[in-house]
Amino acid sequence: MMNRLPTLLRRHPIKTFTATTITTGISYAHYLEYFANKNDNNTIIPRNHFDPTAIANYWEQRPISILKRLGNIVYEVGPVVGEYVVQFQLKPYVNSFLDKDDDSDTKKNELERELSQKLRQSLTNLGPCFVKIGQQLSIRPDLISPTVLYELQKLCDSVPPFDNDIAMKVLAQELLVAKGWRDKEGGANSSDSNDILNENEINNTILSVFEGMPQLVASASLGQVYKATLRSPNNNSGEQVACKIQRPDIFETVTLDLFLLMSYGKLVDKFCSIFTNQIPYHETFINGFANGSFMEMNYVNEANNQIYFRNELHKRFHSTKKKVVEKVIVPKVYEEYTTQRILVSEWIDGVPLAQSPPQQIRQLIPIGVELFLCQLLDVGAFHADPHPGNLYVTTSKVDGVTPILCLLDFGLVANVSIEARTSMTKAIVNLLQGDYDTLIARDAKDLGFLPVDMDVTELKPVLKTILKNGLVDAGSNLHDRKRRLMSISDELNEVFFQHPFSVPPFFALVTRGLGLLEGIALTGDPNFDIFQASYPYAKRRAIETFSVKDVAKISGMLRRTSTRI
Repeated sequence: MMNRLPTLLRRHPIKTFTATTITTGISYAHYLEYFANKNDNNTIIPRNHFDPTAIANYWEQRPISILKRLGNIVYEVGPVVGEYVVQFQLKPYVNSFLDKDDDSDTKKNELERELSQKLRQSLTNLGPCFVKIGQQLSIRPDLISPTVLYELQKLCDSVPPFDNDIAMKVLAQELLVAKGWRDKEGGANSSDSNDILNENEINNTILSVFEGMPQLVASASLGQVYKATLRSPNNNSGEQVACKIQRPDIFETVTLDLFLLMSYGKLVDKFCSIFTNQIPYHETFINGFANGSFMEMNYVNEANNQIYFRNELHKRFHSTKKKVVEKVIVPKVYEEYTTQRILVSEWIDGVPLAQSPPQQIRQLIPIGVELFLCQLLDVGAFHADPHPGNLYVTTSKVDGVTPILCLLDFGLVANVSIEARTSMTKAIVNLLQGDYDTLIARDAKDLGFLPVDMDVTELKPVLKTILKNGLVDAGSNLHDRKRRLMSISDELNEVFFQHPFSVPPFFALVTRGLGLLEGIALTGDPNFDIFQASYPYAKRRAIETFSVKDVAKISGMLRRTSTRI
């Protein structure tokens, strides 16, 4: 064999070199991963805050895991995308070229339904990050067909649950953490240890807090929700609560997906810096989204967010001047039972807003828009994940009759500085007024979309066309809006490729939240117009924000705007 090696090298030098290089690379990658896993304590990803450097350091030492994950993504999504391209892109083109008739509408609809089911199953198999993507698409009728929409909406409340015995074990471990019985093992992270609780210990721990074993009611991308009754110290029936239990072993999957997403942002920035005049922003933009997604796995952080929103929204949507009126509620949090992996809060009876009768949706949509704008322009922190499963309609406890909104799930929250809030208020006023010159020359710079020292003379006509024709004038007609945006695609390309345009980091979550809210509203009111719906609150907030000398001017221009709207 050794004697034949020189002959093999002479006859097939390129093949031999390629095979040797690949073998050496794979061996080295396995060595890196083996060494990294053996010395795992040297590269720990902190769980209580988002650290992109730590995430990158951890996964860069595990190239085999990265390749496996990329292969898994291609394996799950590739066949669906490939079949879609063949059946809905290539086949119609070939048929038209050969003068053949296309498939019947019935056959197309059946094929689309099958592909939609495959897509939903693929996203479910890929885990939380991809389920979130599906949820985001599930209420965008302007982007996908009703058939796909119907399938993806199942991701909002019917993700396959994990084993109930495992959930109860996690719950028991975390209740011990909450009680402080395992602090010596690392506080809120101690549930990751290899402690083994037997069945009796699990049951006794849970029944020391609840009157019975919690019952599963919903399963989501990061965890599943159980209904339970707190044990009352005086033997009376305790309060009903929702107990959210995090899925086991999701930490590595989510951080790996976020690492791949952030790497993609870096790659796009390098491409843009070479081939366009664009200011690199994709990495920062994606990091803002990744930060929010990472903190969703910390239920203590979510509990703190929920407590903050409960207090702030109560001040703004609970009036007691003449009579008690509540429009929006947030469930109470039971902090004494909450850890990084379980969250116990008040149980709310209700239905998702998107599943309410159309008349009720139209009644509550203005409150929903005000709720979002209030968070964005006033509170300074906003719920960035208002999908149908997070925005409920319930009955007011004041009169037991009036339907009100209930906001749930505060894992994904973004903060907005007071400077950004003021700038956005001005920008919304100018957008509603149609003052695009001021919007482009001042507001776009104040918000960080354009450099402060940039001369916008050349850019104004392009942005005016995009804002006026592509967004405002399109109104509530989604197909018209889509058609208009397609017609100005050249102008959009010019902005992104020829000018130093960038997107502020928190806008990754702003656009997601606003887009999802608009999608929910459109499911109940096809004529919903986000710009018109924003006017009443924008007027009030503008008058509250600007100085006294500007109030008359602002009120006047908003009154003029209202006639246009």
